[in-house]
Amino acid sequence: MTLQTKMKARVKRQSSAVARRFITVGVAISAVMVGVSVFAMIYFNPETVARRTLEKMGREYYEEYYYDKFMEAASEEVFEQKKAIFAETGLHPIPLRQLLLYQDERNAKYRSVFERAGFSCDKNRTNVKIIPKEPFTKTDYEIELELSCTKE
Repeated sequence: MTLQTKMKARVKRQSSAVARRFITVGVAISAVMVGVSVFAMIYFNPETVARRTLEKMGREYYEEYYYDKFMEAASEEVFEQKKAIFAETGLHPIPLRQLLLYQDERNAKYRSVFERAGFSCDKNRTNVKIIPKEPFTKTDYEIELELSCTKE
């Protein structure tokens, strides 16, 4: 084998290794882009965003408004009677309309989440149900969501 033949074989091996690296990097970048796209489609899906926002609004309503108002108004005796009922059946479902309007429309900024192009939620049938649990502090509860939304 001559020196010139050896040089050609060496250049060919190097170019083949470089091509493999480019292909590997290209495949890795493509895989990352597909992963990011799938994540964005799931995370920023209008229904997912509406569900997260409704849960947040329900938690704020109970922890920052309802619980304090109830504890101020109820005597110890009334609280003892009601807590068993609340733990079993939960509070009456709170409609989205009420969550958007209570306390001088403090949640009005979230209205666009439930009313956007191609997606809208019924403000009377979309609701949050809060079920207080023992020991009945501000953060001891479960939350159930009912979304009544349509994609247009």
